[in-house]
Amino acid sequence: LPTAVSGNELIAVEEEREEKEKFDWMKSWYPLVPVEMLDPEIPHKFTLLGMDLVIWNDGKVPGASFASKKKRSKKDKREEGEWRAFLDECPHRKVPLSEGRVEDDGTLLCSYHGWRFEGEQGSLVDAPQLEPEGAQLKAIQENPKSQCNSFPVQIIDGVVWVWPESGADARLEAALTPAQSYSGLEEIEKTNPDRIWYGPWNYRQLPYGADFFIENVVDPAHVTISHHNVVGSRYDDQRMNMNHSTKLQKNGFAIETTNPARNTRSTTTFKAPAHVGIEAPFGDKGAFQTLELYASPSMPGFCNHVGRMVIVKDETGEMPKLLRTFTAPLPKWLNHVLAASFLNQDAVFLHQQERLMAQKGQYTSLNPPTNNDGKDDEGMDYNQAILPIEADKGVVFFRKWLSKYAGGRIPYKNNPAMPPVDPNVCFDQYQSHTAKCQICQTALRRLKTVRLASFFVATCWAVLRPLNKQLLNLATVLLSAGFGLVLNKLIGMFYKYEFSHSHND
Repeated sequence: LPTAVSGNELIAVEEEREEKEKFDWMKSWYPLVPVEMLDPEIPHKFTLLGMDLVIWNDGKVPGASFASKKKRSKKDKREEGEWRAFLDECPHRKVPLSEGRVEDDGTLLCSYHGWRFEGEQGSLVDAPQLEPEGAQLKAIQENPKSQCNSFPVQIIDGVVWVWPESGADARLEAALTPAQSYSGLEEIEKTNPDRIWYGPWNYRQLPYGADFFIENVVDPAHVTISHHNVVGSRYDDQRMNMNHSTKLQKNGFAIETTNPARNTRSTTTFKAPAHVGIEAPFGDKGAFQTLELYASPSMPGFCNHVGRMVIVKDETGEMPKLLRTFTAPLPKWLNHVLAASFLNQDAVFLHQQERLMAQKGQYTSLNPPTNNDGKDDEGMDYNQAILPIEADKGVVFFRKWLSKYAGGRIPYKNNPAMPPVDPNVCFDQYQSHTAKCQICQTALRRLKTVRLASFFVATCWAVLRPLNKQLLNLATVLLSAGFGLVLNKLIGMFYKYEFSHSHND
């Protein structure tokens, strides 16, 4: 005979089932930045879930010891090493390690008192105020407080991914948990890899939260309007049909969109916590385009965005004509600079939307809800705050996922608070990208040198007039000065890129 089950036991089983269906923000992998943008000679500061991290490479210079880099030959190159992620604070006096140095012996040095740490465990190697190999130093090294909090790191397709917990248990959990990255091309990569074109990675710290980024990219209804003159036209027929492709679940969802007037369709897939893939077929011979997009929560009002375009040629190996434009061999730094012309078309909305909704008490993902309807103690409900229509299905699905599976909030550390609206932050390019990208730093230095040379030539030619032909002298001065002014405009885009929809005709 079946055994009777008490009400309390049924409740316990149901609670256990619901707990297993919950998404845990702290037990997932997050993409931070493409490796190629990081200079291995210096430490880099990034923020993840409200925690400041220092990302650095522990590669050694062969034969080098702890000594001034001035003594190093230019021929001596640092070994590849491993990329590491520490909490950005020295255990000694809590100053940021990102203001420190990567030494030639593969250690990270705190520039305040010179304490040095190795990469694998974050263990203290040396404190120069103490006797080397002495009893005091050994006692400090044996104290767990002397270790940096070291987070698991892996490199996937050239991008640094970080697990946001430290310690032995975190390393084991991270090793057993797959990162939710882009997938689906494995068979083509095995059989015909030449069909696949991978675009360059881009990175930017965007001035709005990861949840608003994801909400935006699972919303196909905004694309041809917000990105008018870049992707379609706001004056085209905007009617579309949207349907579930996969049901809402702990790991995400997918939607399919069709536009009968333009005869287009696409599939948008959200993989929790950070990935959105937007795939659109071209023609009937197997060609398609995918936007591989990621957003990891940085801090309230900001997110770390990494993304690229992936194109699969048709079965004959031909690239669709409409997609050839995107494969033009531009320098990577120029791709990075021009990305702002696309990203800022959304930023002008999302930056204000998130911060003003929080300011007005309409909605914020900083506050924990009290039930699965997404309402917190102040009665906030995203779907009540907005006026959704059929075309907003992706947005509604995502907010429902956030409420039902992810606790209705992003659990930022360190007393999170939403910052106010700031147009300067919205259009900033230098702090959000250039300062973090060695590719753009190098290009910026070279462009400044060429600009200086252009103005120098124009000035010297105008003063010395080396040729007897006045018209030729004037033309040389104008061309040199004009080229310098063009460079001046281009250089300005490394620092700031403003955009206004009212002027985008």
